[in-house]
Amino acid sequence: MNIAIVCYPTIGGSGLIATELGIGLAELGHNVHFISYSTPFKLSSYRENISFHSVDPINYPLFNQSLYTFALTAKIIEVVNDYEIDVVHAHYSIPHSLCAHLAREISDKCFKIVTTLHGTDVTIVGQDKPLYPINKYGIEKSDHVTTVSQFQKDYTLQEFNIDKTVHVIYNFIDTEVFKPSETHCRRSSLAADDEKIVMHVSNFRDVKNPIGALKSFAEASKQVKARLVLVGDGPELLKIKIHCRELDICDKVKYMGKVDNVESILPLADCVLQPSHRESFGMVLLESMACEVPTISSNVDGIPEVIVHGETGYMEEPDDHEAMAAHIVTVLTDPELNARLGQNGRQRAIDVFHKDIIIPQYLRCYQSACDSQL
Repeated sequence: MNIAIVCYPTIGGSGLIATELGIGLAELGHNVHFISYSTPFKLSSYRENISFHSVDPINYPLFNQSLYTFALTAKIIEVVNDYEIDVVHAHYSIPHSLCAHLAREISDKCFKIVTTLHGTDVTIVGQDKPLYPINKYGIEKSDHVTTVSQFQKDYTLQEFNIDKTVHVIYNFIDTEVFKPSETHCRRSSLAADDEKIVMHVSNFRDVKNPIGALKSFAEASKQVKARLVLVGDGPELLKIKIHCRELDICDKVKYMGKVDNVESILPLADCVLQPSHRESFGMVLLESMACEVPTISSNVDGIPEVIVHGETGYMEEPDDHEAMAAHIVTVLTDPELNARLGQNGRQRAIDVFHKDIIIPQYLRCYQSACDSQL
């Protein structure tokens, strides 16, 4: 098949999954065309059957900002016309799905549109009153709609009041990339030999509850010697540093900043702490499981579809800091439990979320869309 993938290129759940999906499809022999404003971070080198098409900004003196939606629409039309695209797969309804629909109206080529809803496109952006009808339109006009969890499907159907089938296709993982560390020689760069490592990975926005992670860690660190390793960057980072001083844990926190190859440091953690307030799936939790690292997380939204409480990790209410701290202490001080949770997590990643299980589901979705009438 000739498949165009429209996505954000940045580090994060939707961009990562879209890129890995394209790579997986290309490895199966399909022709994949990425369309975005810059090269996805996982496509830094040449890969067979993959092309990248940059969306060049359109600047017009009458407008204060670049006309990205028009530029994206024009690029989709160009790629569709030049490469006989069968399916345009839009990751996020706004603006990607909407631009794909507009491109189909303009182009004389016949192609199908599959839209994947990743989370914030319907839970946050989609609820913005002016954008709500646009989002609803993008969902309803797609040939097929997928989303990453049953929670997200139920939420979409209820909040947008749409009469359309939404397919649940979970996020996936390459367990040959995310796997237990074969060597701990790099661990000394994160923590002392007698310190346990608690890791939090996020974009450091309120929805990820990084302040909650600090509070839970601060409580746990009273009972066990540990270091909190913060991976990522975002708008809440200054607040985090202020809270570290208030909690008197500055000497126990290490800031890593953005890390493209997070699989290189995740296996070094003794546990991963993710107390998100909203989480349509929880990609960091799946990555941790694949690396045999126990997880301690909130129990919201799609997370219970990923984590099995007491078997692969522990879940509590996002701001129940005492309960999360208790789990941190237990996981860090019981080596047998830590190993068992880690092994169970990796096995679940292999059995349920492996790329060889999930990518064929997308292919069946594409084929079903192509077989249907316009």
